[in-house]
Amino acid sequence: METLITILIYSGIVQGFYSAFVLTRTKLHNPANTYLAALLVVLSTSILHSAFAVPYLQQYHQGLLHIKDPFIMLVVPFIWFYVKKLNEPQFQFKRKQMLHFVPFIIIILFSLLILANNSTIKNDEQFQSHVFLLSITISGIALCQYLFYLRYILIQIHSFKAKALNELSNTENIDPAWLRIFLFTFLAVFVLLAFMMIIAIHQLNIDYFNILVSIVFTLAIYVLGYKGLFQQTILSGNSVLPMEDRTEEVRQTSGNKIDEHMMNRLLDYMKQQKPYHDSELTLTSLANLISIGRNQLSEIINTGTGGNFYDFVNKYRVDEVKQLMANPKFKDFTILAIAFEAGFPSKSTFNSIFKKFTGLTPSEYWKGLS
Repeated sequence: METLITILIYSGIVQGFYSAFVLTRTKLHNPANTYLAALLVVLSTSILHSAFAVPYLQQYHQGLLHIKDPFIMLVVPFIWFYVKKLNEPQFQFKRKQMLHFVPFIIIILFSLLILANNSTIKNDEQFQSHVFLLSITISGIALCQYLFYLRYILIQIHSFKAKALNELSNTENIDPAWLRIFLFTFLAVFVLLAFMMIIAIHQLNIDYFNILVSIVFTLAIYVLGYKGLFQQTILSGNSVLPMEDRTEEVRQTSGNKIDEHMMNRLLDYMKQQKPYHDSELTLTSLANLISIGRNQLSEIINTGTGGNFYDFVNKYRVDEVKQLMANPKFKDFTILAIAFEAGFPSKSTFNSIFKKFTGLTPSEYWKGLS
């Protein structure tokens, strides 16, 4: 068992550095991947520090065993940067962002201070009191940091989900639920820190704590590296509203009134041109097709239908699938072929959306037509 754990941890370190390299070099490069790559490097470095560096250096200096892992203070800030960049492609790292690394610097300075005073320690009891003070201080700072970031990460996740559904008709490569993985990672680390606090208070044996942290971080590396490779931002970095779009929005009617002319123009275009056949149709591309402002189009859809862009477009796709199923010319087509014909990007997306609007699976609906 011990050998298996060691292999898992070693492979996690290698995978972390390799995934970081791939994320910044792949043709599918997402600007947010820079922060995800940094996060993976931090996790790999933390494993190296906790599972290997500290136990090895302990042979030469007893105090080094008690240098707490400072890299754990970088995990949540980089999760925050990654989620922020996904949600807001225009986000840029500026000098003021260095404030996010202050807790990390404090931990390093505090650890070095404790080490520097080791030479003045006269007995084991005094040494243990220093170690206890270090553990409580670091755990307290870490818990406060994690609690502070939790609220803002949740806000970003909620905003990301809302933006995706208002901009995209296909969220397969931009899955709002994926960000919950970051939240689960966050919670796992939070629980470990709470556990560390309990250990410090009771002064129990902590020989296996570093191994436990290393295993959790190793699993996080595999999950984050794989999922992050295919994750995309909601909008491209150049999707800033053009000046003419902003000017047009100023001319929108106030309140919740619908521009009936623009609404009819939109519905006629959807019916005649069927832009929903494009599985990657977005709010921005549809706005360009009908020559109106992007935000104006969003307002028309949200106010006129009471729903979001995602549901608006996919409702048309579902209606077309139902028409094609009832058409004798398509009786020899498979259900999936009909779904692709209507603009659905995949079987899983088609099945979930079709059932959402009809209450039946595609197979059940087609059997009901017989």
